Amino acid sequence: MAADHGYVIPARYWAWAGSPAAVRVWAWAFAVAVAGHHLDMARRFDRDPPGTPAALRRPNPHGHGHVLIDFGGQWVMGRMVVEGQGRRLYHRQAQWEVVRAAFPAADEAPAVAEDVLRPKHDRRHYPPNENVKHDADRLMGWFMGADPPAWGTAGGAVAAPLGATNPFAAVALNRAAADAVTPAVVAELDEPAVGGPLYPPVHALLYAPLGLIDRPHSAYTLFQFLALGFTLLAALGVSRLTNGRVWWSLAFAGLLLYPGSRAGMELGQNPALSTCILVWGWVLAARGRELAGGAVWGLFAFKPVWGLAFFLVPVLMRRWRFALAMVGTGAALGLLTLPVVGLQAWFDWLAVGREATDVYAWSYNWVSLSRDLQGIPRRFLTDFTLPEGERDTPAARAWGWGLWAAVFVPTVLVYLLRADRRRPVGVGAAFLFTGAILTGYRFMYYDLLLSAVGFALLLAVPGLFRPRAYALTPADGPPPDPLGPTRVAVLNSFPLTVLAGLFIVENILHWIGVDLWLGAHAYARVTTAADGATGVTIPKVRFETTLFYPWETVLLVGLWAWCGVRLLWGRERSARDAVGVDRPV
Repeated sequence: MAADHGYVIPARYWAWAGSPAAVRVWAWAFAVAVAGHHLDMARRFDRDPPGTPAALRRPNPHGHGHVLIDFGGQWVMGRMVVEGQGRRLYHRQAQWEVVRAAFPAADEAPAVAEDVLRPKHDRRHYPPNENVKHDADRLMGWFMGADPPAWGTAGGAVAAPLGATNPFAAVALNRAAADAVTPAVVAELDEPAVGGPLYPPVHALLYAPLGLIDRPHSAYTLFQFLALGFTLLAALGVSRLTNGRVWWSLAFAGLLLYPGSRAGMELGQNPALSTCILVWGWVLAARGRELAGGAVWGLFAFKPVWGLAFFLVPVLMRRWRFALAMVGTGAALGLLTLPVVGLQAWFDWLAVGREATDVYAWSYNWVSLSRDLQGIPRRFLTDFTLPEGERDTPAARAWGWGLWAAVFVPTVLVYLLRADRRRPVGVGAAFLFTGAILTGYRFMYYDLLLSAVGFALLLAVPGLFRPRAYALTPADGPPPDPLGPTRVAVLNSFPLTVLAGLFIVENILHWIGVDLWLGAHAYARVTTAADGATGVTIPKVRFETTLFYPWETVLLVGLWAWCGVRLLWGRERSARDAVGVDRPV
């Protein structure tokens, strides 16, 4: 028995808590606790607050995230494939059939059915300025496209005779209805109204298993568990990518706490799946299995925006077999959809994408929640008080593409000139991955989870995350006493600082919601309103830590710039602690 060395509580009762095995158990306990917290938050997301009146409370006491466009749009795509509507995948007529059946009014608060048909000034439960709609109507309103005016004409023609109590009036209304439904109206009713979610047909095929569940809320709950599983699998890939330097448990906790993870789980979005594809494809490539890794990245066909962005990586690294497998897998998945959706569905999807591109230019919600570089100037250069068609300006487009080019061009040039393309991890790879993410085409805040892979590529190299200590000695004066106190300055690792900043923004600042205004009184000016009243206007700058400000993108740009500077200094080619090119990662 080991000696207790005079401890009040003998060491044999507590020394085990610091053993290597116990530390790993504590790490898993922490990761499981974070996972449980996130899953609980996701299950209760967007539920009715406590004390909500019975008339305003939904029958389902759990979260209602399934009625939002984020998951609802994806589920509808899979459901349409299951119901044999694949060839009408982007026809709003078919989407209405699926949405009406899956989101019934019985699942809503009773007050919706009572107030939705009332004039705004005569509502009993909701204020006049609130947009009261059924779930199905709201979801279809979020989809791209619009219902033709003839649908309203035909609907009114059918309903008008039913509302007549006088038989002579009914005859007259029947005649009027027949006159209203002209051959032109019938032709417009038969013409497909193209619209719907932004996801390609491959995405619909991928979500078909979830579409087998006829209740979207049940499918939404299942997907939240799947998202947690994909995060766990991605964490295992991070551990493999770093040669075990990052434990699986810590990688799991880190991904859960990273920006985008919790939002993806709450909304039923797919960043965990995308991150899993990104990590494991590169793990295989780093181990020399180029074709297998490229095939995994080919799964980005379900989200072509990321496939296009990350295609830059194998091209600049000259991993041609990887690139060929990536393109081949994506093309094969596209061909697999043809027997189900046909060729026309792909052209319809392109039309939906073109409309979404236009909407992005004026939508306050999309611009504010985006994290791409092109959206940053639009926050300042777009007047969202103008009508939607007048918001987009040449200046906003020019600054957006200019900022994009300011990252894309240096990424290509610096990597080609200074990086070692044989190294799958390290500063050069992190620089390329981060640049590819930053130059992605219009992505939302929950997609930031993919940027965690850049930190994994840096963690694979020893020393890049290690703080450095420097002894402070005076320029003049007596030499320091070797036995006396020493003045030491500690310079923290820049990547570690950025990573800590991302964790703070995601888990603290977003929750606190700091809101700061800075006004310049020296530039105040007198203004006159339309009614003749005068006032003083002071120019102000606003800073927020809410979801509407892209602080995460700013931090990632800092990481990208740091990697670029190290490459320009030649650190990757000369670093002795870099991973050898002949060793598997």
